Amino acid sequence: MKRTGHALRTLAATCLPILAALSCLLSAGAWAQEDSLAGQAPEQTPYTAPLDGRVRGQVRPELIAAGTVIDGKGNVLHNTRILLDKGRIVSVGPSLSAPPDAVVYDLSHATVLPGLIDVHVHITFNFGVTGRYNDTTETPEQRDLLYERSLWEMLMGGFTTVQSVGAPEDETLRDFVERGWIPGPRILTAREPIVGSPRVGSDDVLRAKTVLLQFEHADLVKIFASQSIRDGAGETLTLDQLRAICGEANRLGMRTLVHVYRGSVRNAALAGCTEVEHGTYATQDDLKLLAEKGTYFDPQVGLVIQNYLSHIPQFNGAGNLNAQGFEYMRQALSVNDKLFQDAIHTPGLKVVMGTDAVAGGHGRQVEEIIARIKLGQSPMDALLAATSLNAQSLRMDNEIGSIAPGLQADIVAVDGDPLTDPATLRNITFVMKGGVVYKDLISAAGSAH
Repeated sequence: MKRTGHALRTLAATCLPILAALSCLLSAGAWAQEDSLAGQAPEQTPYTAPLDGRVRGQVRPELIAAGTVIDGKGNVLHNTRILLDKGRIVSVGPSLSAPPDAVVYDLSHATVLPGLIDVHVHITFNFGVTGRYNDTTETPEQRDLLYERSLWEMLMGGFTTVQSVGAPEDETLRDFVERGWIPGPRILTAREPIVGSPRVGSDDVLRAKTVLLQFEHADLVKIFASQSIRDGAGETLTLDQLRAICGEANRLGMRTLVHVYRGSVRNAALAGCTEVEHGTYATQDDLKLLAEKGTYFDPQVGLVIQNYLSHIPQFNGAGNLNAQGFEYMRQALSVNDKLFQDAIHTPGLKVVMGTDAVAGGHGRQVEEIIARIKLGQSPMDALLAATSLNAQSLRMDNEIGSIAPGLQADIVAVDGDPLTDPATLRNITFVMKGGVVYKDLISAAGSAH
C-alpha cells in the first residue's frame, strides 16, 4: 500500500512524545524506500497445488457435488451442488449443471462445510529440531521450515484462515501465503503485541504504538492487559490505558484483541476493545457487560492448556513454563469449563472460536470445537463459531465463513456428520482454499462430460 504525504503527516502528528514520533518517522522512511523498490522484485512462480496441478485463479470452473452441506449460516442442505469460478463461489443449488470444461469433485458421500477459521494461533511457536520448545540451537533455515510445517498442518486440519497474534515473522508468512509462494491458511497478523508493564509508557506512547502497528501492516492490535495465567493473571494495564489503545485503534479502523483475566475483562469491554481472550475468573456480570457492549469473547476449553500439560517435557523450563506454571494451568481447567458454560448461556454474547494453538497444537484445532460440544454447546453453534461468527469478528464475513455466492471458495469436507458425531472433524478429507484443492482423499476429480 502506498504511503501518501498526508498519511506521513498524520503519522508524525499522532506519534507523541518526541521519541515516539522519531521512531514512527524512521519507520515511515523505511516504508518509503520499500515503496520505491516496489515492482522491482523478480517474477516468482506461485505455489502449485500438488493434487491437480492448478494454481490460484485458474480459469477452469469447478463443481462440487455434495451429499450434505452445512453452509455456515445455520442451514443443512442435502444433495447440493456448488459451482465455483476463479476461486469464488458462483452459485449453490440442487440442480446446477457443470460447464463442459469444469473440474468436478464428487463429495456425494461427504459432509461439506466452509473452511474453518481460528481467531487465535501462534504460528511461530514450535518445538525445535531437538524436540523442545524455545530451541535456540536451530538455524534460521530450520526455523523457517518449522513455520511452514505449522502452516501445512493447520491447512490439512481444515483451517483455511487463521489469526496469528504474536510475532513479526507472521507478516512475511502472511504475504508469502497470499502470493501463493508457500501453502497455508490465509493469515491475519498482529505482529508484536502491546504488553502491559510498569514501563509501558504514557497514554500518548500507547497511542503511538498503536499507530505504528498500523503502518507496519498489522491487521489488528494484540494487547496484554493481564499477566499470564502461569504468573497469577494479575492486571497489567489500567482502564484508562486500555481506553488509550482501543480508542486509538477504533479511530484508525483497526480491531483489538485483548489477553485478559479477572477484572481486566470488564475493563476491556468498557474501553471499547473488539475482542477479549481467555477471560478466566470473569464473573457473570462481566459476561453480561461483554454482551451489552458487543465485545466478542474467545474462551479456550479444549486445546491450549491440555496441549501444554500433555507436552510438559518439551515445554518445561522455558520462561514461566515450570512446575508452578503448570499447576496454575491445571487449576484453571475446571474454572474455564464453568466459564464457557456460563458464556454460551449469556444472552447476546458473541462467543467466537480460537484455540491459542502453539507447539503441539497446530493442526489439532478441531479439538476446541469438539470440547465445546461436550460442554453443552450445540454442534451447529460450535460450527457457526468456527465459521461465520469468526468471519464476522474479523470483519471478513463478505469474503469467508459461509458457503454462499460471491464468497471465497474455502471449502472442507469430512466423511461423516459432525452434527451427530463431532469426532468426524478429526478426519478432514477434503481441503480447498480459494478454489485450489490441497487435500482430496474422497473425490475422483475429473472433467465434466
